[in-house]
Amino acid sequence: MKKITTLLFIMVAFSNLTAADLLVPSQYSTIQAAIDVANTGDVVIVSPGTYFENIDFLGKAILVTSTFHLSQNPLDITNTIINGSQPTDPEFGSCVSFVNGEIEDSILKGFTITGGTGTKTYNPSEDLYFRTGGGILINESSPTIVHNVIRNNEAIAEAGVFGAGGGGIRMGFGVPVIENNVIKNNTGGYAGGIMIAYCEGAVLKNNIIANNTATGSFNGGGGVYVDWEPITLENNTIVGNYSGDRGGGIISTGTTTIIKNCIIYGNEAAVDADQIFKRFGGNAETTYCNIEDGFDGTGSEEGNIDEDPEFINTNNYYLQSSSPCIDAGNADPNFNDIEDPNNPGNALFPAMGGLRNDIGAYGGAGASEMLSVTETFLPTKFSIKASNPYDNSGLHITVAKNTQADIWFYSLLGQPKLLAKEISLTEGNNIIKVEIPTSGLVIVRTVNGHSATTKLFKE
Repeated sequence: MKKITTLLFIMVAFSNLTAADLLVPSQYSTIQAAIDVANTGDVVIVSPGTYFENIDFLGKAILVTSTFHLSQNPLDITNTIINGSQPTDPEFGSCVSFVNGEIEDSILKGFTITGGTGTKTYNPSEDLYFRTGGGILINESSPTIVHNVIRNNEAIAEAGVFGAGGGGIRMGFGVPVIENNVIKNNTGGYAGGIMIAYCEGAVLKNNIIANNTATGSFNGGGGVYVDWEPITLENNTIVGNYSGDRGGGIISTGTTTIIKNCIIYGNEAAVDADQIFKRFGGNAETTYCNIEDGFDGTGSEEGNIDEDPEFINTNNYYLQSSSPCIDAGNADPNFNDIEDPNNPGNALFPAMGGLRNDIGAYGGAGASEMLSVTETFLPTKFSIKASNPYDNSGLHITVAKNTQADIWFYSLLGQPKLLAKEISLTEGNNIIKVEIPTSGLVIVRTVNGHSATTKLFKE
């Protein structure tokens, strides 16, 4: 009898340690409800749908994933949406929060993250509050963020805080894993795409960081903003971002940012340094990168080029077969692309050419075709032009096909105002009459998530 009792005790104990699958919405109506009851090692599996939530991992080492984790179908990413636009408390507007000491085993995978507005966050190094992390907030934690589309989030509201930024992601005081994500069309007062503060040793790989906007606070920084401790950017594609001040692509503040095998191209800044801005003694060590107009930084700058990347389109940023970025990354085998098992000696698509690293998000051993899930953008030119100083005569908006768009105005302090909603734009040039209250940024956002930005001065 004693042996049977002991065996039963061991079986019960073992079952309590076995990870469980928690299904949303069939078992739990919300993602947060599943997280609330999850134990270490559990997997929260979320079926396709839109979930109006602002979730908190609560310090748990769990995997929260869409069915992409099982299917490997990128459509499960675009069809499983965490929309943070309806927070119960506007001070906690991030779509997903990691603020309780989460570790690498705390994993967010396979979602579209959208509609977030950021969370009031304390920065102990400056003894100040900021509104940060429109899409994802990471504070004093080191989670894993993989295979997500993080789009159309913002951190711009400065009421009650010293500043607002990190429209897509804010990571601070930790060493998160940020890999194989699309971070696009987000807006911040500073750090439109991603804010990285005091994260020494963090390595961000194989991300597309595109078409994000910083209105200009703390010098702006449209794509990536690095603060005070060194991190590494490896095999990322950082393109089409805009800063209302400096650093359209990257700002490096008070530290040397290590940049390897990255495309940094087509970014714009209203004042200075379209691609990389060195702030408060900051710098960048760039090797085997394709940087528009080049860059004068620290280190050898070995292998850098300045050539049109030759993207197939601005949907997924695949490289054309003639791209100078193919087989132009670091030649060390440690950086090699994945080999195609059916074509030995050649790279597995979406990498191209031989096994040598391709510059950009599709190069290296961590590349994934998942990045192709980005929504279709307008196939050709999308632009805004207007008289400067602006006399309210109208915006000249050029689009490649018929679409609808919203027009937003952001003051130089980051205060938003909707100028026009769901206006119809026809193929070619459109003149849209709008009035602006002061000097600032005008952003046109189409229904498919594309955006164009211009800075206007009030007459």
